[in-house]
Amino acid sequence: PRALAPRGGATPRLRSLAVQGEGQIHSPFDDPNTPPMGEPLEPERAPPPWKVLRTHNGDLPVYVELRKGGLEATTCVRHFFGDVDKMRKELAVVCESPVRVRSGRFE
Repeated sequence: PRALAPRGGATPRLRSLAVQGEGQIHSPFDDPNTPPMGEPLEPERAPPPWKVLRTHNGDLPVYVELRKGGLEATTCVRHFFGDVDKMRKELAVVCESPVRVRSGRFE
């Protein structure tokens, strides 16, 4: 059986990936900036000194709490253990706002 072209348009071609002056790239995997097979894209990092446990549904325990009649939203992280101070500092950098430590959770 013959392969059908997608409806409403031309079949995409890999030749559209060619860059002027650099020869042709026949596949996205032929990109010279891509590391060889088996090498990670990013260097290995040591695991953080804290752990966040998932809920029984497999979700992360990160919640949004609305305060002041829904005008102020606060993100809360629960069910964590390990080096709490390092986790608080990294969350402050990621969230770009101060992180408060409450009993059993961060806000």
